Amino acid sequence: MRAPQRPTITAGAAAVAAAAISSTLMSAPAYAAPKGYDQDDFGVGYFYGTFDQDPNLVLLVGGSAEEFCLDNPDDPFGAEPGLAQSRTFVRKNGDIDVKVNDKDQPIYLYETDEDGPSFIEDFCAVYVDTDPMTTAPEPVASGTADLKVRTRISGSTLDVFNGVNGTLEASDGTEYKVRASADLVVQDGVPVGDPADFISFSLTEIRR
Repeated sequence: MRAPQRPTITAGAAAVAAAAISSTLMSAPAYAAPKGYDQDDFGVGYFYGTFDQDPNLVLLVGGSAEEFCLDNPDDPFGAEPGLAQSRTFVRKNGDIDVKVNDKDQPIYLYETDEDGPSFIEDFCAVYVDTDPMTTAPEPVASGTADLKVRTRISGSTLDVFNGVNGTLEASDGTEYKVRASADLVVQDGVPVGDPADFISFSLTEIRR
């Protein structure tokens, strides 16, 4: 596996960004507790990676591809196999802020010739296949990462940031540093702008 120098992002990243905001919307309550915020369980299921490279790299946050398949068999791209704690603040103007700071979220890196949505859909189709001759692809590296989520919900507009910073180890002992994030505005459920401007991914080898 080679670390990419600069990821190329295409419109497929817009689907990744849209999926990244779903758990934020689900976790936001209609009011704040007397202490100033509500603390809630927060489902974690994020995709980051490259697009139109050879091979593409897809980073799953919150669980392995198998765990994504099992968590939501009908829509594995919308799965949230991981768990964190969020703090939700309701501001005086009605805006809602959701914040997550979590450590040691499981991360898994896969090589594929597809984008994230196609990869997980095809992976899960193979994973549930009862044919003994078919096997699901294995991650090329796995590890843990710190997760940060910052989302402001203002009516139909969301200001979204989520990102991870962690390390991975491949089966041959090679270690990598990974940083990935999405920083965007979502209006009426649709990401605004070019995904190349709001999704970042970098993978750096740190030791052999």
